[in-house]
Amino acid sequence: MNSVFEHWGVITSVVVGAVSVLLYFVKNWRAVEELKATCVANQQKAEALAVRVDDYHVSAVAREEKLRLEMGKQAEAIRTEALQQRTELRREMVELVMKLGEKLANIDKTMALVEERTKVLTDFTKDQQKRNEWADRILARLDKD
Repeated sequence: MNSVFEHWGVITSVVVGAVSVLLYFVKNWRAVEELKATCVANQQKAEALAVRVDDYHVSAVAREEKLRLEMGKQAEAIRTEALQQRTELRREMVELVMKLGEKLANIDKTMALVEERTKVLTDFTKDQQKRNEWADRILARLDKD
């Protein structure tokens, strides 16, 4: 036992060193465990954020698709309305052209009638002028006699 007491300082230093190393490893082990817990918490937060981002992305894509469909429907409605208006305008134009054709036909008939009556009046005027000349000759002969 004397030898233990003789080396008491060395043994104490070794035991203190071993305890110090053990305490250092325990302290670091606790720090590592805390870091692991923090890492797990951060990973869970990151996963939750990733899920939220995915949800936002999915909802944004759904909204975009909904808006695209809505815009497509509106464009189709505008296109349909434009086609209906164009069809209606064509129908109105056809009606107006037909009315104009009828009016032109009536004008042609009126012009033909005016031309015919003008011709009749011209012929009548020529006949009347011939009669007047004939009557003037007869009166001139009567005046000579």
